Amino acid sequence: MLRILLLVLLSIVFLAGASLSYFNAHPVHFNYLVGSSEISLIVLLISAFALAVVLTLLLCSAKFVGLRAEIRGLRRQLRNTETELKNLRNLPPDSGV
Repeated sequence: MLRILLLVLLSIVFLAGASLSYFNAHPVHFNYLVGSSEISLIVLLISAFALAVVLTLLLCSAKFVGLRAEIRGLRRQLRNTETELKNLRNLPPDSGV
């Protein structure tokens, strides 16, 4: 059921994108930092969306790398703590005092 729902949702998104590209095929004048050019509006929209996706992935991957480093540190700390606990459990009981 979930697969069918996902397929229907994906089809709707695809049809919306196709209709968007059909109705926005007009050329527009685009000025950027080093010049200007005339490109179709849909190419400009898709390029802006793709650039946003790439930048988001870069930012998220930087955060992901930091979190992985934190996990490694916490696992090392856990391993040291478990070793210390095991050593404390293996100590002989105090006799005489």
